[in-house]
Amino acid sequence: MTDSTISCEVDGQPFDLRRFGCRDMGYGQRSALPLLPFRLCLPASMLAGLVGEAYDDFLQTCREDDALLDESDLPALRDAGYPGIAAMLARHQPLLAELLVDYLYRDLLDAIAAHSGAQAYRPRRSGDPRNADARRHFTVNALKKAQFASDEIVLEGQGYFGTWIIWLHQLR
Repeated sequence: MTDSTISCEVDGQPFDLRRFGCRDMGYGQRSALPLLPFRLCLPASMLAGLVGEAYDDFLQTCREDDALLDESDLPALRDAGYPGIAAMLARHQPLLAELLVDYLYRDLLDAIAAHSGAQAYRPRRSGDPRNADARRHFTVNALKKAQFASDEIVLEGQGYFGTWIIWLHQLR
């Protein structure tokens, strides 16, 4: 069952998020399979439930690193006072969008997939066809942009279609 509050388009066509995933290895790297644009739209109010815990962990690490090093890799986050996710949604959306793309992309994409009922189609071991699945599965290669518009967030990037049959052959 898919969640109708999250919409996804791949190459301009509606896509069922139950066949959605994020590249494990080589995220953002060149793909042997053709890359296609994707667009995800979801209510901004869902973000806290999707990445709240991961964001809190990230925030704590930033605070500790900044205190330890007496400098900041993310001065905008420090200058904003290390706000929690609710404050980021209310007052710092451009900064939150940047953090989602640069640091929290994996947590966000995996949470969207899990929330939407996505099933990972993975072989038990390299070359094991028992878990191969011929359905089209879209894999995110890179999240390129996050932007808030009204009360939703729009995520855009690139990914590829493939089946485990193709991936298994590449693993051999």
